[in-house]
Amino acid sequence: MNAEIIKVEIDKLKKIKEVFPHHSFFGDDNYAVIDAQIDVLENDLDENEVSDKYDMGHEYDAAILVVYWLDGEENESPSEGW
Repeated sequence: MNAEIIKVEIDKLKKIKEVFPHHSFFGDDNYAVIDAQIDVLENDLDENEVSDKYDMGHEYDAAILVVYWLDGEENESPSEGW
């Protein structure tokens, strides 16, 4: 994935974090999910690293989708999911 595309995606996620509520209606931590997505983008984490770093749950799910997007296996960018 092109470094400029990744930078733009990180910027979009940071802007989303500024306007989204910290917690969803169901009490999920939106900021932790966005931070996990940014972490994968900034540190180029692979599937194994995501599995080691994040427990199964919303953060893991969001992070692994970023890995798939970076690998070309997911069409929707991380920011599009918000």
